[in-house]
Amino acid sequence: MADHITTEQILNLADRAETGRLSTAEADRLRRGIRQLDDRHRATEAARRSTALRLRYARTHGRDDRHRMDAVRALVHSTRHRGGRTVLVTTLAAILTAPIEMNESQQEAA
Repeated sequence: MADHITTEQILNLADRAETGRLSTAEADRLRRGIRQLDDRHRATEAARRSTALRLRYARTHGRDDRHRMDAVRALVHSTRHRGGRTVLVTTLAAILTAPIEMNESQQEAA
């Protein structure tokens, strides 16, 4: 797009089009302006969708991270409750990398 067509220009051309007095160049300018607005609208809508997907992904992974940390806390609490003082690194690694499994009530809440 060589030149930027303003909203005011498009509105002016639309007003003039009502009287049927647009030159070929003006009609072309009006069409280009409408295309520019449509391109901006499509770009904005694509950005909105992309942002929504990124937010959903972040929320889902944040929830998974909280579940994993809750599992680590529960393991540490259980170990201390039974008199243990250490947790194996391999056990922690298994908790942090294992697939998250939720019961039905947790799935409905998610």
